[in-house]
Amino acid sequence: MPAFNQNRPRSPTAKKHKCPYCATDFTRHHNLKSHLLTHSHEKPYICPTCQARFRRLHDLKRHTKLHTGERPHSCAKCGRRFARGDALARH
Repeated sequence: MPAFNQNRPRSPTAKKHKCPYCATDFTRHHNLKSHLLTHSHEKPYICPTCQARFRRLHDLKRHTKLHTGERPHSCAKCGRRFARGDALARH
């Protein structure tokens, strides 16, 4: 019997954590926990600047960067600047 190799990466198709509310499944338990919040109507995290509400602390932290005016991500072609890297990527 071959020894179990803990350093071997798991197969990306081995999704054993299934959402009980929809057909989505995940390889990692913490991703399922994060996903489960999408089925909740609770939004406990509130932006102190604009009162926008969020389900996840991560989303609130990402949102609050929009209020600082800081735009560290710039387009190499046109120079337009963005607060978030994903906005630059969409541009």
